[in-house]
Amino acid sequence: MIRMTFEKDREHKVVCRSTDEHVRFMMNQEIFENREYRFGKNSFLFDGYSIWFKDEGVRLRGLEDFSLSFSLAPIGYSEQGDGLFSFFDLKEKKGLFVLVKKFGKVLVGFGNGKNVWYFESINAGLLKLTWNMLTVVFRKEEGWCDIYINGVLSNRKQFPRHMAIAWPETYAYLGKYVNQEDYNEEKKTGIYYGFLREMMIYYKCLTDEDVRNLHALDPVTAVEENTNLDRSIFKNDVHRPQYHLIAPGKWMNEPHAPVYFDGYYHIFYQANPHAPIFDNLQWGHMVSRDMVHWEDMPLALETENNQLDPDGCWSGSALIDRQGQPRIFYTAGNNNKFPNQSIAMAEAIIEPDKKLEKWKKYPLPVVTQSLGWLGEFRDSFVWLEDDTYYMLVGTGDAHNGGGNAALFSSIDMVNWQSHGFILDYEYEKNMELGHVWELPVLLPLRDETGEIVCHILLLCACQIEHEVVEVYGFLGNWDSGNKKFRSFQDRAILLDLGHGTFTGPSGFVTPDKRSVVFTIAQGKRNGYDEFHAGWAHNGGLPVELFIKKKKLHIRPIREIYQLKEKCLLELNDISLDEANQQLQYISGNRLWMRVTVDAESISVETSCGDQKKVIYYDKASGRLGVLDESGKQIGKYRGEIDRVDIEQELVTMEYFLDHSMIEVYLNEMKSITLRNYGEGSERTLKLGGKAHNLKKLEVWEMNTAYDTKN
Repeated sequence: MIRMTFEKDREHKVVCRSTDEHVRFMMNQEIFENREYRFGKNSFLFDGYSIWFKDEGVRLRGLEDFSLSFSLAPIGYSEQGDGLFSFFDLKEKKGLFVLVKKFGKVLVGFGNGKNVWYFESINAGLLKLTWNMLTVVFRKEEGWCDIYINGVLSNRKQFPRHMAIAWPETYAYLGKYVNQEDYNEEKKTGIYYGFLREMMIYYKCLTDEDVRNLHALDPVTAVEENTNLDRSIFKNDVHRPQYHLIAPGKWMNEPHAPVYFDGYYHIFYQANPHAPIFDNLQWGHMVSRDMVHWEDMPLALETENNQLDPDGCWSGSALIDRQGQPRIFYTAGNNNKFPNQSIAMAEAIIEPDKKLEKWKKYPLPVVTQSLGWLGEFRDSFVWLEDDTYYMLVGTGDAHNGGGNAALFSSIDMVNWQSHGFILDYEYEKNMELGHVWELPVLLPLRDETGEIVCHILLLCACQIEHEVVEVYGFLGNWDSGNKKFRSFQDRAILLDLGHGTFTGPSGFVTPDKRSVVFTIAQGKRNGYDEFHAGWAHNGGLPVELFIKKKKLHIRPIREIYQLKEKCLLELNDISLDEANQQLQYISGNRLWMRVTVDAESISVETSCGDQKKVIYYDKASGRLGVLDESGKQIGKYRGEIDRVDIEQELVTMEYFLDHSMIEVYLNEMKSITLRNYGEGSERTLKLGGKAHNLKKLEVWEMNTAYDTKN
């Protein structure tokens, strides 16, 4: 018998110890800049994306009658399945693998050089966040292979008696599935996520009694180890934002379903806690007292086998119902049905701390697709108006060929009546909005007096041609009596001109009547860099939308300014040259700057290594734009419709830098959101343009919104 365990050696490196010196599984040496090495009680954490071990397999090629046994505690699953043990070559039809699949199923495959046999667990499965014992017994003489899970014979695969496995001339892997037919050391899937205490290889077939006795020594118990993602591993990452909304690690899609309940703001997001890739999405959850400092919570919603949502808990919204009960409406993905998307509901189990950690799903869909493009029906937005609940669902409109939002109403939140599409518009004038709308949001807009003067219908373009994803909006009047939104414009407007970084809107009305929008800030770097950094994407600053002087305005929520920590520069009535002389002594990764100037044009240049981004405003043309280091225009600009006319006001440019994030707000009328990556460790700032005199310049260092000291 060979027993493999994990420990740190004298050089504090993680090693896989083996009782057979000829079997030496070594950890992969790829560079993952923020990789965490976490030990539990007599166990080691495989993080789902960056950690696995491999051995040359010489000693293992002699296996004929044998048994493999694992003591493991899965934390999460992937769509593709994750390798516990893989000594396999599909092209040659040789070897054996053991995979952990979704919902705790176990898949085993093996080949004799001519054929491959597959089978998976049936009578028992692995339990998540629980210590399990898994044993695979290959009985050459009898001609069957068994899967035992926690003392239960879960399934048996028969094959020709006396047949041995043909072992490949390749590596054996622990913690990763590798199929030599499409071998790629940098493949992003197939890596186990969970704790592993030990793996044992027996050069014999364990009997049924042997297996049950072995499993009895390692009973099923809940995991006591800390399974939360650790934010502190990223504290030295020069590109990871530290005061923006961001998941504790791995993958984050759009923040959604903001809601306020009894002292806490709640935000949810599309999370893959398994790996920094788009896969097997769940509902991440954070709470905050101020929409700035966020506390990580357990997953609010998870996919469930044989239920409404085995293939995805996708985006939606939240609200407090008439009885004061917090509810979630989300998109349930089920690829066993067509259409595969429906709207489901969950209600909070209210606990004394009011952080809404647990949610109970309603057992049936509350809305199934009856209009729009079949198979495109998601991202419900629900609100309560008077005594009626309304719902928007993103889809497409077969009548005009473009996207639209289906409108529903209900008295009880379970039975919903369809009212067709919320908006009539000409798709030919708005082809950049795409064939499908995602994340539709309808919010009231207030003016200087606090009165609601109109609404804004926001959407995220999807299935677009020759364009990137953007957040578009229509200003108009919402007529609840006739169940229609009537737009003021023929063409949709853009809130942000950064070209595809500011996306994925969600919104709500705060207790003090502000209409606040959350967005996802797209990562905008290649998948290799995201994967090896261990995180992907984050939220933009929450912004308030309002009407001023009969125009739409946008600004960061006021709570963000509490992060201003140290004043680095404050100048009044100086020249541009004098300002830049002072700015050359300032560098950092978390900065806030406001410049007020009477100028024909003004620009802010951000440099990081050899990368530059220049955001400028030209008053004569009304263009708010962006240039890269080569002088290329990289912002979004569609002509007159994106022109920003500040009239007789002074130019006020407000600038937020948070590592790879840049956000600029021009006179609270338009924003630009960008990413900036470079080889440098800090960013520097420089002003430009045709400005004779700066009225005021302020630069502050910003604090982090998260505790990363541990």
